[in-house]
Amino acid sequence: MTLQRGLSLRNLLLLLFLAAALYAGALPVYLFVRVGAAAAVLAQGTQGVVRLVVDLRQRVEAAENAVGLARRAVATRASLPGDSIRTLAARAAAPSPAAEPPAVSAALGTEAARVHGSLSELARDVVAAAQLIERRRWPDAARGVALVDSLNTRAREQLLVVSRLAGDDLLERVAAVVAATAEVRRDSALWLVFGLFLTWLGLITIRRRILQPLSALETGLTRVSEGDLNTPVPVLRMDEAGRLAAHFNEMTRVLRNRAEEQGRFAAAGELLAGVAHEVNNPLMAIAAHAENRLADPAITPEQRDEMQQVLRQAQRATKLLRGLLRFVRATERQMTSINLNDVVRGALDLVSYRFGVDEITVGGRLDPNLPPVQGDAIRLEQVVVNLLSNAIDALRAIRPPRRLSVDSWGADGTVSVAVSDNGLGVPAEIADRLFRPFATTKGRQGTGLGLYVSRQIARESGGDVVLARDADGGRGTGARFVMTLPTTAREQPAPERAAAPPSDGAPAARLAGVCVLIVDDEAPVRRPMARFLIRRGAQVYEAGDGAEALEWLSARSADVILVDLRMPRMSGIELFAKLEATHPELAARVLFLSGDVSQLAEPGNTPVPRERVLVKPVELAALEERVAQLVAERTAL
Repeated sequence: MTLQRGLSLRNLLLLLFLAAALYAGALPVYLFVRVGAAAAVLAQGTQGVVRLVVDLRQRVEAAENAVGLARRAVATRASLPGDSIRTLAARAAAPSPAAEPPAVSAALGTEAARVHGSLSELARDVVAAAQLIERRRWPDAARGVALVDSLNTRAREQLLVVSRLAGDDLLERVAAVVAATAEVRRDSALWLVFGLFLTWLGLITIRRRILQPLSALETGLTRVSEGDLNTPVPVLRMDEAGRLAAHFNEMTRVLRNRAEEQGRFAAAGELLAGVAHEVNNPLMAIAAHAENRLADPAITPEQRDEMQQVLRQAQRATKLLRGLLRFVRATERQMTSINLNDVVRGALDLVSYRFGVDEITVGGRLDPNLPPVQGDAIRLEQVVVNLLSNAIDALRAIRPPRRLSVDSWGADGTVSVAVSDNGLGVPAEIADRLFRPFATTKGRQGTGLGLYVSRQIARESGGDVVLARDADGGRGTGARFVMTLPTTAREQPAPERAAAPPSDGAPAARLAGVCVLIVDDEAPVRRPMARFLIRRGAQVYEAGDGAEALEWLSARSADVILVDLRMPRMSGIELFAKLEATHPELAARVLFLSGDVSQLAEPGNTPVPRERVLVKPVELAALEERVAQLVAERTAL
C-alpha cells in the first residue's frame, strides 16, 4: 500500500489555526470598512449640509434684520442707530469663517451659490439704502428699501429651495447607509454559511488526520493491554500519527516475537525441569556409587582414580544442570549479599559451551578480594549472561582470532564487572539509544530488550550498566560493557566448603541410633544413600512413594525423613502437606531431595524453608552433615 504524504499534523494544525484566525478577523474588518465607510460619509455629509443650511439661514436673517431697520428708518424719517445696518449687511454678505466648504450634491451647491449671490447683492443694496437714509434723501431711500425688500424675498425663497435640496441630500446619504447595511447583512449570512462549511471541512480533516488514528491507536493499546498482540494499527500517512502507529506496530511485532520466545523459553524451562529431575536421579546414583566405592579401602589406585573421574564428571554435569535450572526457573526475588565473582563464574558456566564452537579465547582477571554487593544473584547472573551472549554474537561476525575478556574490580565503594570483545563494536548511530527498549544491532533476530532489562536490573540494586566509550583500547573496534554496583556494608558470607569424599578416617558411628526414612521412587537412588547412612551408624528404612511412607509412618516414627519431590501416587509435597496437617512433629523432620527446587515456590504448595532442601545429586558427606545437623537441632529443642 502506498502511503500518502502531505502536511504534517503540526503544520496542519497551524494552518487550521491561521485559517480560523483569518476567518474570525476578516468579518469585523469587512463590517468596519463597508458599513463604517458609509456611516462616516453620512456623518460627515450631514454635518456639512447642516452647517451650510444653518449658515445660510443665519445670513438670511441678518439680511432681513438689516432690511427691517432700513424700512423703519424710511417710515419714521429717523436716523439709523449707529453701524447696525452695515454690520448686519456684512454678516449677510460673507459666510461664517469657521464653516468649511461642505461636500454636497451639485444641485445643492448651485442653489447655495445662488443664495450667496443674492445675499451679497442684498448686502450692497442695503448699505446703499443706508447711505441714502444718512443723507436724508428719503424718496431715493424708499425706492432702495423697496428694492432690497424684493431681494430679501428672493433670498428667502432660494433658502427654502436649499433646505429642500439639503433634505434630499441627507435622504440619499441615509439610503446609501441602509443599502450598505442590507448588503452587509447579506454578506454576513453568506460568510456564516461559508464559515459553517469550513468548520465542517475542518472537523472532517481533524477526524481523519487526528481522531481516527488516535482512536485506532487507543483501540490497539486496549487490545494489547488485554493480551492480544495481533493488533496492527493502519498507517495511512507518514505524519506524526502515522509514525506513532508504525512504532506501535513495530512494538507489538517485537512483543509478539518476545512472547513467542518467552513461551518457548517457559516450555523449555518446564521440559528442562523434568529432564533435570530424571537426569539428576541417575547422576546421584552414579555419584553415590562412586563415593561408596571410594570409601572402600580395598580398591586399587587405578580404580580409585577412575572412581574419582566418575565422581568429578557427575559433579560437573550436576553443576551445569543446576545453573540451567537456576537461570530458567527463577522465582521470587531474593536480595542477599553476594560476590560478583561467583555470579560471573556461574554465567560463564552457562555459556561456556559456545566458546569452543565459535573459537573464542576467554581472558581477563577476577579480583580475588572483591567486596560483596547487595542484589539478586539470579537476576544479576542474567545480566552477565546477556552481556556475554551479546559479545559472543558480535564475535561471530569477525574472523578469528576472537577474544572475549571478563574483568572484575572494586574501587570507591563500588564493584564493577566488564565484558569486552574485539568485534566490530557498536555503530555510532545506535550507541546513544542502545539501552532504550527495542533498540538492537541484530536486526529481526534481536528483541532490543536485553540491554534495557539488564540496565533495569542493575539499577534496582543501585548500580548501572554502561557502554564504555574507550572500548578496545581506543582503536575504534570492539565493545566494552561495564556493570557497576555499590558495595554493601555487610560482611561477605564465608563460602561453603566442599565436602570431601568419605574415607576410612571418618567417624563410623556419627549417626548411631538415628532412624532415617528414605522416600524415593527410584531404588538406584535410595540404595546407595541407605548403604552410606547405615555405614555411619543410622537405622535406615526405605519407601517407594509418599503413600507408602505415610503408611509406614502411621505405625512408627523416624528421626529424619528424606523425601524426593517428584514421585508417583503421592509426591513429596503432598506427603509434607499431609504430615503438616496430621503429624506436624514429623513434618519438622523432613528433608527434601530434588533436582528442581522451584516446585516448592509454585502457588498452592506448602511453604518449605530453603535450608531443608538438598539439591540432587547431593554428595553423601553433605547428606550426612545435614542429617546430623537436623538431629542436633531437634535434640537442642
